Amino acid sequence: MPSGCLVPGCTEKSRLGQSVSFHGLPVKDAQRCKLWLRAINNPRVGEDTGKEIIKGKTICSLHFKLEDFDGRLFGKIRSALKPTAVPCVFAVGPCPDDEQAGASNAPPAAKRSRLQVRLS
Repeated sequence: MPSGCLVPGCTEKSRLGQSVSFHGLPVKDAQRCKLWLRAINNPRVGEDTGKEIIKGKTICSLHFKLEDFDGRLFGKIRSALKPTAVPCVFAVGPCPDDEQAGASNAPPAAKRSRLQVRLS
């Protein structure tokens, strides 16, 4: 059975041959896991949700910036995230550090399309 992305409103599902990768919540790092849960803002799971409930849940690559991926692994079957990665690409609003980094003002769908092209 395909597993889906935990981000509210995202309809991506894990399927063979797909260019989108799925990344499990960092349940072994409680602080980082709280950051991810706060960032995705899913009403079904909060910062205090038990590890046993969120274990195995995933977030798709469309919710991460290109800089969040380990560039040494591009072209591999599955892209790896850097240890500092936090999901921040959503339908509304910029990533917290985008304004300081001078990120593009393109709508999220355009950013997502660029990310898909770069990952494939």
